[in-house]
Amino acid sequence: MCCSCCGETQRKAWVFGLGSLFLVLGILTVIFWPNLADSLVEDGLKLKPGTDTYDSWLEAPIPIYLSFYMFNWTNPEEIRNPNVKPNFVEMGPYTFLEKHKKENYTFFENATVAYYERRTWFFDPERSNGTLDDLVTAAHAITATVADEMRNQRKIVKKIINFMLNHEGGELYTTKPVGEWIFDGYQDNLTDFLNLFNTSAIDIPYTRFGWLADRNESLTYDGLFTIHTGTDDISNLGRLTHWNSKPETGFYEMPCGVVNGTTGDLFPPKMNVKDEITIFATDACRFMNLRPQGTYENHGLTATKWVGTEETLDSGENYPNQACFCDPVRFDECPKTGVVECKACRDKAPIYSSFPHFYLADQSYIDAVSGMKPEKDKHEFFLAVEPTTGVPVQVHGRIQINMMIEPDDDFDIYRGVPKVLMPMFWFDQYAELSSDLASKAKLAINLESYGLIFGYCLIGFASVFLVTGVVLTLTKRWVRRAADDEDMLATN
Repeated sequence: MCCSCCGETQRKAWVFGLGSLFLVLGILTVIFWPNLADSLVEDGLKLKPGTDTYDSWLEAPIPIYLSFYMFNWTNPEEIRNPNVKPNFVEMGPYTFLEKHKKENYTFFENATVAYYERRTWFFDPERSNGTLDDLVTAAHAITATVADEMRNQRKIVKKIINFMLNHEGGELYTTKPVGEWIFDGYQDNLTDFLNLFNTSAIDIPYTRFGWLADRNESLTYDGLFTIHTGTDDISNLGRLTHWNSKPETGFYEMPCGVVNGTTGDLFPPKMNVKDEITIFATDACRFMNLRPQGTYENHGLTATKWVGTEETLDSGENYPNQACFCDPVRFDECPKTGVVECKACRDKAPIYSSFPHFYLADQSYIDAVSGMKPEKDKHEFFLAVEPTTGVPVQVHGRIQINMMIEPDDDFDIYRGVPKVLMPMFWFDQYAELSSDLASKAKLAINLESYGLIFGYCLIGFASVFLVTGVVLTLTKRWVRRAADDEDMLATN
């Protein structure tokens, strides 16, 4: 269209029309885009087929690493010497690449989904300091379990058990390769005898002992999870409702026995950075509360750090609300702060969990042995989550597994030994958001701003058109006149 051929009315119509159109579009964008952007982001974060969240949930899109640090007991022969502490030397890390895949999932009409998660581990020698053939000496877990289960039995029963331990493979400690301690498991004479004996009084539910034996590639080991999908209420995204089809674990008194929190891979958007978050740990059959503490920046994202604190692994000593994590019948035997009992959850074995090197635990645990050097940077449990989108930016899930040995004059193996919590190993489950996923998160975070900038630009263009139209109207310059051309020639 030739503007020079347009009359004054047509030019006014174009200028004021376009200005008004841009103004209306800009105002509508500024008013309605924030809610529309929120709706688009929330819809993409919901756990339903076709969303990025669904694809990432189904199979972890980033590498996850599980590093084990084994404690080698260097002086077990001096356990009865009151002047010598059990000494432990940390070995490792022994790092495995961890793959997660959801299987056998079922979506329900009440906006929940039930699923199993298959986890598979592959040894990564390049990220490890040592091989799976390295030998580690540690307390004999099966013997300790039998002794602990039989501790309060009648004398005659304990005499029989003592004879069995002395003649069928009972030991105070044993030395095995790292690979057998972790996933492979090792053949054990006492385990073989107990399986052959087949008594409900001493329940040993495995044929080979290893801390994670029978777990690699297992579909059902971690249990059946039921979580909210967020399709009805995005604030519920990832929240656990049931574990193994039950809303309670059955291992602790209520409210500590409730199935609560998230599994750690899904969080709702618009998180309150002043609130605690709750993680459900299947290895301890319980939830853990993490407290916000500072921020962490990576790939241009600013995440809030939620960390394990003194309260996280307290059993009521300093935080009465945590007392239900310990058996009320024998509250006097509950561990001190920073250590929690896992007997009920771990096949009645005298297993206790803590943070690595007894970080944030009662000083008595550190003083009872030598070799513990707790450090915040190395041993802190934390999750860094971008609160606007609920996307985890970095994870360091660090937990230590310990075993209690106690003196018992009825058992030759434990006669004269001190009561001491023996550190066995600790692990660090580590994952970090990739740059590609970080870019998607930044787009979601800035989507509202991008729309508002576009809306204000439209209003700016509209202002240019409308101001130009008003100026031309006031100066009556919509159409060039011949006199104007003559004036210009005269000036030149």
